[in-house]
Amino acid sequence: MKKLLITLILISPFSFADWGDVYYCQESSFVTIGHSGKPMEVELGKFQFKLDETKYAMVFGSGRTLATGLIDEVVQLREGYKLRGEYWFAENKLLRISFEQGKLLYTRNGFSAAFLMSADCVKF
Repeated sequence: MKKLLITLILISPFSFADWGDVYYCQESSFVTIGHSGKPMEVELGKFQFKLDETKYAMVFGSGRTLATGLIDEVVQLREGYKLRGEYWFAENKLLRISFEQGKLLYTRNGFSAAFLMSADCVKF
């Protein structure tokens, strides 16, 4: 019975993403690879973002190191992509984000390094 209740909550429309939702995220891993080719772990942090309909984007707040480039960043959702359930893609010329069921994956290419981060997010 417990499993059924959890399943119904997860598939209910209330669990779906909607414009204006705010997510709080805790990084679960963060690695950077520089010109040396050796991966280096980065100290884990927290951040938040909001789904903004007028900007058709994920809008990140402050509270994260400059390594991610996500401080006050606006990252457009993939063109023509609509919010469906709890998954979407966002990207710009340097970074790509995928989000599915509270799991965020982030990649970014820079001049001196590439970054890969995963995070667990909850909606408030």
